[in-house]
Amino acid sequence: MEEDKKNSLLKSTMNYGVILGLSLVIYSLFIWMLGETTNKNLSFVTYIIMISGIIISTKTFRDQEQGGYITYGRGLAVGTLTCFFAGIITSFFTFLLYTVIDPGLIDRTYALMENAYYESGMNDNQVETALNLAKKFTNPFTMMVFGFIGSVFMGFVFSLITSVFLKKEENPFESDTL
Repeated sequence: MEEDKKNSLLKSTMNYGVILGLSLVIYSLFIWMLGETTNKNLSFVTYIIMISGIIISTKTFRDQEQGGYITYGRGLAVGTLTCFFAGIITSFFTFLLYTVIDPGLIDRTYALMENAYYESGMNDNQVETALNLAKKFTNPFTMMVFGFIGSVFMGFVFSLITSVFLKKEENPFESDTL
């Protein structure tokens, strides 16, 4: 019985993780086609999509697999695992975006960083040092790894919050067997 619960948890979170991951990839492709990949304001929509995916995944799991009840901890697990599977898809897409789809995107990102550094008042030596450091952490592979870790972390944080509202524990005093 416990094995069935684990299987249904993994199956459900995997399915919704794929849906969430593909939704995030479609949104990213849309933003890329508009030429707004580096627009920080549009990145907040990503968080809205993630939160929506967590809510849908947790609510569906609660209502269809758990008989309408879910503990806070189980809700946290559902949301985090959903983002784990979504993170696999989105991080792989990030790698493809920067290496295959648009290899020049990384150079445009560096140019924007350089401009931002100069606008913040850095001198040439400081900008060069900051860019060299940034380049160590913004190659496609590193971005893929940190993107995955970030997806899981943000999924955990968002699930901490959403699980408070989605938990619905069974009343131990209400029993069908009397």
